[in-house]
Formats: sequence, structure tokens, C-alpha cells
Amino acid sequence: MGRSRLAIVIPARNEEKTIKKVIISLKRYGDILVVDDSSTDKTPFIIKNLSIKFIKNKINLGYEGTVLKGIKYLLKKNYKYIATFDADGEHDPKFLQNIKKIKNFDLLIGKRKKFNRFSEYFFSFFIRLFFNIHDPLSGLRVYSTNILKKIKLINENDFNTYLIFKIKNNNGRIIHKPLNVKKRKDNSRLGDTFKVNLNIFISLFKVILKIMIYKINKYYKYNLKKI
Repeated sequence: MGRSRLAIVIPARNEEKTIKKVIISLKRYGDILVVDDSSTDKTPFIIKNLSIKFIKNKINLGYEGTVLKGIKYLLKKNYKYIATFDADGEHDPKFLQNIKKIKNFDLLIGKRKKFNRFSEYFFSFFIRLFFNIHDPLSGLRVYSTNILKKIKLINENDFNTYLIFKIKNNNGRIIHKPLNVKKRKDNSRLGDTFKVNLNIFISLFKVILKIMIYKINKYYKYNLKKI
């Protein structure tokens, strides 16, 4: 696969222990863009010394806002696919080889065999049951730029699980492939277990609410056309 076809967004916040290894492991697969979310450790310094594209947030935007910022930047370039890849070293870079094997997909999701938290099991079970989407919280995804331009991303609320729903609703072809995940050696940057589980449940509620509002609006627009 030609390098110009794939760009890889790596959102990073305080990942000085893993960021260098992750970047080096990905260079063979595509062009890399790291978006640093106001790290307070040596992460920005390490990135600058690796001669890759680098954007630093002036304020903390969170995961969704940071990834979205990178995607919007890359959509202005001439790439066919944009991948999101975590900076903590958990994802297997070889997963990106799947792009060569699959033709004409709009979203490729790395499906983990097991999750780190019980809230992820609940979230994934619910989304799979109603929308047939596996591992909606996976951080390793590959998007076609065509579908992203068609959907028109506005803010971080349009990202993550809701974005998957919008792709599916626009007849996008979604593919799931197994993803090998390594357990990170240090503590999660997301915070303690209770806080993370709570945030995941809140995210699920927000996604359900947004999907319901979307479907209601679509229903009324459809019926107004009949009048």
C-alpha cells in the first residue's frame, strides 16, 4: 500500500514511556500525525525529535476532541484512509496490513478479544445488540476519507460511537477484524477505575440520546415531505 494512501492520527497525553516506540513501529505503514493534548511530561519533546508532523493543543481537549482535530487537519490532504491509533502501546501495528486485503470499506474496526473494564462489556453488548457494531470503543479504526467528507464532522460530539452510527446510517461498509492488544505497563491516563466506568456509562447514555434525536428528526422530515 502506498504511503500516500494512509495517514495515522495518534492522540497523546503524557505518554513519554511509549510514544517513541509506537511512532517508530508505525512509520512503515503511513504518514503519521501526533496530536498532543497538552502533555505535562516529556511527550512533546520526544515527538519533536522524531521528524514527524506534530500538533499541540493549547488546552486539554480530551480524547474525542484531540482525534477530531487531527482528522480534520488530514481531511484537507490527499489521503484515501485515515487511521486512529492509541499512543499507549496497546495496539498491534500489524493490524494495518488488513487495509491491503480489504477493498472498498468505509470503516475498519479493530475488534478486541476482551475489555479492560466491565462498563466496556456492557457498552459493547448494548451497541452490538441494537446496531450490530462490534467493539464501538476500540481506539484502532481506519476510515475512508470519502465517508468522513460525506458525513461532515462538526465537533467532538459527532465522533466516536455516534460517528460509527452515522457511517452505518449512510450505508457505509463497516468491517470488523480481530485486534491483538497488549496490556499497558503503567496506569491508564483515563483515571481510576470508578471514574472511567462512570464516564463510559455516561457516554452510552449520550449516544443513545443522540441516536434517538437523530431518528426522530429523520422521521419528521420524511413525513413533512409527504404533506
